[in-house]
Amino acid sequence: MRHHLTCVLAAPAIYSLAACDGSGDFGSRPAFGLDDIRELTGLSAPIETSAEQQARQQDIVSRADSLVVSTMHTELALPEGTLTVRQVSECSGAECQLLDPTTGDTETVVLDTAVMGLGDAEAIGSAHGITLMSRTGSQMGVEATSLGAWMEHGSFALKRLHAVGEEVESDTLHAVALGDLTDRPLTGSASWLGIMVGTPVSGDDRGDRLVGTVALNYDMAAGALDAGFSGITNIDRGTAHGVEAVIFSDLTVGPDGTFARGQSGARIQGGFHGAGHAETAGIFEHSDMIGAFGAKRQ
Repeated sequence: MRHHLTCVLAAPAIYSLAACDGSGDFGSRPAFGLDDIRELTGLSAPIETSAEQQARQQDIVSRADSLVVSTMHTELALPEGTLTVRQVSECSGAECQLLDPTTGDTETVVLDTAVMGLGDAEAIGSAHGITLMSRTGSQMGVEATSLGAWMEHGSFALKRLHAVGEEVESDTLHAVALGDLTDRPLTGSASWLGIMVGTPVSGDDRGDRLVGTVALNYDMAAGALDAGFSGITNIDRGTAHGVEAVIFSDLTVGPDGTFARGQSGARIQGGFHGAGHAETAGIFEHSDMIGAFGAKRQ
């Protein structure tokens, strides 16, 4: 079965691009105000409005040739109890294959004629030239929320999708990243700084929003890329996350500007976008945390 990345409900999980917005926990105004969140995370006041980001979406999607989706984690509330479903993703180019390891069921998610839905958006704050947005809305009975950003050449977001049927309630967490690949190998040492978003996929803090810093450094002499996530803060509880830092070392960057390592639960995948490798975006997974990130070349 193939799904374009419109907002679609497909049992047992819900597939959606970062901009198919709805209403739910991620987009809801947290107990902490925006000033509190900025103080917690070190974000500055927004350097652009939500309307300015939304105006770039269609153009970015029309140019995008890369899509990455994290493992999808779904909790189904059924009359007989709660069922947890995990769909492992394998992504290449503008396509991701999703596999349920328990049943063997597969889905194909493609990005070629994506239809973007514009929901309510609020600028949270900015860092390293990127403005973090919280977005809400609903479509086709699915309440969706996202936390992420649209840059100049790509996008990254954390998604929560919620749907209620006659006998089932579904809650899905996943992360996505997309963009137009530079399609060139890196030719010199460089660094990128940006924002990461994430959430735990189990436990009492499942679905809580995490925000931190991402730093990527490429050493031409070593021919390797290091990616690190630090300062990870739970902005719904106002506390530091239990995992202070996540590091992926000595990543190989392909001739098309993509990088990937690991499998579900211990994984990073992304790519460089725009002329001169101006930006990078991707997803990561660490233990029970999934997330997405975007960064700009320094």
